Amino acid sequence: MEQMNEAGDAQASTPWEPHERLFFDRLGERLDLTDVTEYSARRCTNGKQVFSHTRVYQGEKLDRVMVSRYSLRLGRWGLVIFAYPRVDYDLPAFLLHVGGQPPERTLLTLDLAPCSSTLDLEPFARVAHAHRTALELPDERLPLLESVTSPHLLHCTFKPLDPERFFTAFDAVVEIWCRYIDQAAPDMDAKSRQARGERVLELKRVIFENDPAFPVFTQSFGQSMSDTLAEAAFGGTPGLTIRDFQDVPPPAVGSWANKKLGLIWSADAQKRVGEAPAIIRPMIRRIIEKDAAKEGLDRITVEFVTRCEKKYWTGGGGA
Repeated sequence: MEQMNEAGDAQASTPWEPHERLFFDRLGERLDLTDVTEYSARRCTNGKQVFSHTRVYQGEKLDRVMVSRYSLRLGRWGLVIFAYPRVDYDLPAFLLHVGGQPPERTLLTLDLAPCSSTLDLEPFARVAHAHRTALELPDERLPLLESVTSPHLLHCTFKPLDPERFFTAFDAVVEIWCRYIDQAAPDMDAKSRQARGERVLELKRVIFENDPAFPVFTQSFGQSMSDTLAEAAFGGTPGLTIRDFQDVPPPAVGSWANKKLGLIWSADAQKRVGEAPAIIRPMIRRIIEKDAAKEGLDRITVEFVTRCEKKYWTGGGGA
């Protein structure tokens, strides 16, 4: 009972609570708060906690806005906000993932991802540049997401970032996104709407395949609940269909290699990843290959895969 009370107290006062409140305050009537779907799951065992509380909203110009608090370890809370436009409007998608162990080791991704090739990103570029400099964030893209994010993405990977200093930058990005919403007019061109829908779907697919939280959710809550949380984040119109990724057999053992990174996989290492649900295999593979490249390896063994599992998905890391 004491552990559950501690979990409830942490949920009530996370480092990112002011950012969540600001998001709703800024959006105001652009978001319909009277129509909300909520998903919640928690597992506390052996002093560890995995928790997710997700709310899904809509707006006149917004197809799906997901706001999710999560914890992969007791006392370490993150905030995720994914907001996608209706395909009738040429708006960027709002992407936020912030967590880790602030302020010393913070994980951040914040972007206004374009959903068309014609969207003018200069207003966001100016805001991002100013706050990237103020927060001393790296001026670089994330390789795993660069195909769908903007060149102006703000991020840091387990580096110092104080929540109070970040609050100002977050406020500025939300404000500029609201301007995009207010200025967007309905697009009556069927081809551009179709292209926008395809881009939104690709955005959702790439984010999902590279999200390390879902293997943890699957392990803690079971596949059914993990799929429900995935649908909350990546459903909508157009929406990612979880069924499309299920019951896909793993690739032939021994067929994996990454020529760009100079990596090959041993048969048993590949087989180990093949035991994971099909929908998350590409994400797991990318994470492991990235770590292997950092360590200067040229061959991925099952022992290395096991190390990565402990680091990212069994509570051994700092996610």
